[in-house]
Amino acid sequence: MTQAPQTLDAQRVPCVWVVASHRELGNEHGHPQPYTVMDEVGTRTLINRGLQPVCFPRVPAGRLPLMLDRVQGVLLGGSATNVHPSHYAEEPLREGMDFDQAREAVTLPLIRLCIERGVPLIAFCRGSHEFNVALGGSLHQDLQALGGPVVHWEDPQEPLAEQYAERHEVSLAPGGELERLTGCSRFAVSSLHSQGVKRLAPGLVAEAHADDGLVEAFRWHDARQFAWGFQFHPEWGHQQHPRYGKIMEAFVEACWERLRAEAPAQ
Repeated sequence: MTQAPQTLDAQRVPCVWVVASHRELGNEHGHPQPYTVMDEVGTRTLINRGLQPVCFPRVPAGRLPLMLDRVQGVLLGGSATNVHPSHYAEEPLREGMDFDQAREAVTLPLIRLCIERGVPLIAFCRGSHEFNVALGGSLHQDLQALGGPVVHWEDPQEPLAEQYAERHEVSLAPGGELERLTGCSRFAVSSLHSQGVKRLAPGLVAEAHADDGLVEAFRWHDARQFAWGFQFHPEWGHQQHPRYGKIMEAFVEACWERLRAEAPAQ
């Protein structure tokens, strides 16, 4: 007699929209082929924290409100591509930069819709750049070209774990929300970025800076809504890094609160 398959937990849990990226990768024959991909570490972190990641690639703008109704949070992860500078009235700094405008066709209006509807939003690295640009901010297109005392980029020869290890420290805004959330005024963060915030968008509040002044964390000005952007990667190592863990837990709780608010009155 065969054993019945294990049933899944029937409890309803918050669903989080993990935005898709679009990359040309090599297939099994070594030929370039387009793929739609999700942020793997972001999805695993959500699952480890009890949430359910979902993905709706290439959603037309007119369908975004309907799809956003299906989730209790949005996660904008990192990617090797850059936000196209045309979104903040600039031209590419040089030829050969990698862009993903199919992603931005979804993310930029989606971010604005999340703010309008109060949907919990968390954005890392490239995602934080999209968050800033969506609301009217601009970016440094090449941090390495700026020089400065802080190294914000990884060594291509390093193993992946070292690339995502803590590289420099950030100082938190005194009395700010991130200081309250993490319980400290300064901590070490990962840093592997080619771009960063140049002009912070109206309505956003800086919560942490690197020692060279680069904005490392920001939020929507209304603290009642969880809508945060991080230059670093709190989804990596959140189980070992206590401050990362507190950041992710705050997002998880915001998603649960939205799910509870959607429950019909008994």
